[in-house]
Order: sequence, then structure tokens, then C-alpha cells
Amino acid sequence: MLDSIRKIVNEPFFNQFITIVILIQAAVLVLETIPVFKEYYSFLESISTGVLIVYIIEAGLKISASYPNFSSYFKNGWNILDFSIIVLSLIPFGGGYSTIARLIRLLRVTRLSNRSKEMSVVVKTIIKSIPSMVNIFLLLSLLFFIYSIAGYHLFSATDPAHWGSLPRAIITLFQILTLEGWVEVMAPATHANPLNIIYFVSFIVIGTFIVINIFVAVIVRKSEEAYKALEEEIRNPATQNEILFEIKEIRKKIDELESRLTR
Repeated sequence: MLDSIRKIVNEPFFNQFITIVILIQAAVLVLETIPVFKEYYSFLESISTGVLIVYIIEAGLKISASYPNFSSYFKNGWNILDFSIIVLSLIPFGGGYSTIARLIRLLRVTRLSNRSKEMSVVVKTIIKSIPSMVNIFLLLSLLFFIYSIAGYHLFSATDPAHWGSLPRAIITLFQILTLEGWVEVMAPATHANPLNIIYFVSFIVIGTFIVINIFVAVIVRKSEEAYKALEEEIRNPATQNEILFEIKEIRKKIDELESRLTR
């Protein structure tokens, strides 16, 4: 029985079927936003319920396939994500919390992120980059703090619309960081004193050209590490459970041949 379950779980068709189910859930989410399909809401609800049942069956099969070492199922980050989505989907949100229930359905579609190895690598890259991103974010926050206070004291009198308070100054700096309309923001300040251009140029050079490029460099480095890990996985694809499963299959074939020979 367990051998059959493991065989089903390892079949490429099983993974493809789950992908189709996820796409169906995505289609239902789209149809729910179209007013014409409001009258079919109960039918769409039934499809979403069916999708959840498929998810539960899939998780049950994978957990059963990991017998007797059930903890191996939860050692996989993707399995933890899938299991968490199922648990959240089973929480009965009603009344004013029905919107939360609909938003939880969006989580079901996030499972598309691990349907292929390439997409898994991209997600792993983002996750592995988070610690480095935190340090870059702290550096950027310090930069914003210094320049927003300096901008408030330098330009609040000449351009209160952009620099009249600390929150406004921070929003203005964020606009400058995106390089969108920063010339118009700079114009009143440089009109009052041409030397103020040093403030804007220095912020763009440090914030956009240096800090943001460091951020990109971190993503690229983590991406290279993730692809190297994928290459290692491709070189050594077989896990212990898979090897044991193959050995059992070979033994079955040998037993079948022996029984035929004895006949």
C-alpha cells in the first residue's frame, strides 16, 4: 500500500495534476471579480471547496509516503507552506471576516511558485537574500533619516509642500529615490540657492547608484548560490526514500521472475 502511495506521489503526472488544480483555483479567483459571474458564486464556491479537498488529499498522500519518518515531510519548506495553507483554509471565517477567507484563497495560488525547479530557485533566492536585505534596508533607513532632517531644515521655508514636515520629507526622498519627478522637486530649492543641488545629487548617488546597486548585487550573488545548489541536486537527485523505493521495486521484479522460473 505504502509503495503504491510513494509511486503515485513520485509520478510526474501527479505534480502536473496539482498544477492544473492550482490554475483552476486561480481562474475561480479571477471569475469572482467579474460582476457577470456573481450569480454563479455558489458554483465557484463549490469549485474552491473541491480544490481544498484535493490539497488535503495531496498532503495526506505525501505524509503517508514519508512513513515511518513523518518528520521528513515537515523538513521540506514547501511542504510546510502547503500544510499551512490547508490549515488556514480550514479556519471558519464568516460574517465580517469573509474577506479574509477570500484572501486566504490567494495563498493557494502561491503554490505555483514551487511547481518547477526554476521558480523554486527564484523563491529560494529571495528568501536567502532577506538577511542581507535587512542590513541594506537599515543602511537606507539611516540615509533617509539623515537626509530627511537635513531637507526639513534646509527647504521647509522655501518648499513646504515637499519639506514642511518630517513625514513629507521622507515621502519626497522616496520620490527622488525612484528618479520620478525629482527635477521638479529640486527646482524651488536650487532657485533659492544653487548650491542646494549638492544635496540632491549626493542623495541620488548614494541612495540610487550605490545602495540600490548593492541590493541588486546581493540578489545576483544569492541567485548564483541557489543555481549551484540546483545543479548539485540534479547531479545527485536520488534521496534515501527514493533509493529504498527503487530497491523494493527491483526486489518485486526479481520475485516475479523467480516465480515464473519455478513454474
